[in-house]
Amino acid sequence: MIKLNSKDFNKVAHLIKSRNELSVLSVINGRMPGEVYVNNIKNPTVALILTNECNLIAGRTNDEAFNSKVNAKLDFWDQLTPDSSEWIEKIPSIHKNPFIRKYARRHYELKIDDFVEYNINLPEGYEMKKVDISNIELKDYENLDKVLNWIKSWGEDKRFKNYGSGYFIHNEKVIVSFSLSDCYYEDKIAIGVYTDERYRNKGLGKIVVATTIMDCFAKGYKKIDWMCVDSNKGSIAIAEKLGFTYKNKYYSFSSYPPIENPTDLTEAEWYEWAVYLEDASITEECLLIDCLYSYIKSNDVEKTISLIAKMNTGKVTINYLKIKNHIEKLKTYGMCSNFTNTTFLDVATSNL
Repeated sequence: MIKLNSKDFNKVAHLIKSRNELSVLSVINGRMPGEVYVNNIKNPTVALILTNECNLIAGRTNDEAFNSKVNAKLDFWDQLTPDSSEWIEKIPSIHKNPFIRKYARRHYELKIDDFVEYNINLPEGYEMKKVDISNIELKDYENLDKVLNWIKSWGEDKRFKNYGSGYFIHNEKVIVSFSLSDCYYEDKIAIGVYTDERYRNKGLGKIVVATTIMDCFAKGYKKIDWMCVDSNKGSIAIAEKLGFTYKNKYYSFSSYPPIENPTDLTEAEWYEWAVYLEDASITEECLLIDCLYSYIKSNDVEKTISLIAKMNTGKVTINYLKIKNHIEKLKTYGMCSNFTNTTFLDVATSNL
């Protein structure tokens, strides 16, 4: 496995079949920072491309010497996206986590003529501002770290200032929602959104995204990309209400449930993930914690108690107070209705 010099990134362009992840095109064409690994400098037939948005593997699947070194470049928790269907069956055998699991994502695209303008009137007490890297770091906002980390992925502040875009809404000293660009290539830019869970379902996400969209078009971009997890109802609703066109579904692989909100999955789906993670934890004990939280979200008190007992006999440390607080938080989403059982509370309390 050879790490390419950035001037040679375009040597892998012919290997890329998919057009779902704009960050891949950004990296191999020198627009955004990233890393590219290949099997041969002069004539690469397989490539691992690491970007700020995804890790993508493309090209031939049968170069075992290259495949055997993939796990050295990825962390156990890193996602990995197959560029083609041929890689789907291969990924679990080359990733550091052999139990990494496939999940679906959606790709949307917006053209200026399809944009549905949204009411940008903010509730009283809320204010929207353009993300200006030159002074935003001077502000003492809660959630500012999330904004700065997003911008940091651009590699250089100057690059973000020249080619990126973003707005945030704040309520006093809390950044309650923000929309920022992820990457760009030619006349297309990709954007995303984050809303603090305490301020969701107020329409703030749509407002800040709509404003960022207008700024992107004003900068001269002709198309805007939007990618999200297939189960993320909130993200899908924002895209569709603002005029984004659904392009296609594609797949990626994750070591943990790929959700952005706990209600993205049903209780049955959370239970399926829990069973999967419990089986995987036989050899990958670090997955037990995620398994425990999945059983909790599946609303299964009996399995939660059973797993806690199992974990107590092993080497996994359990923070019971954190679990109890998490359950109370999930109840605010209408989840964990069965966790009024005194048996569970007694088990948790006895270990505090």
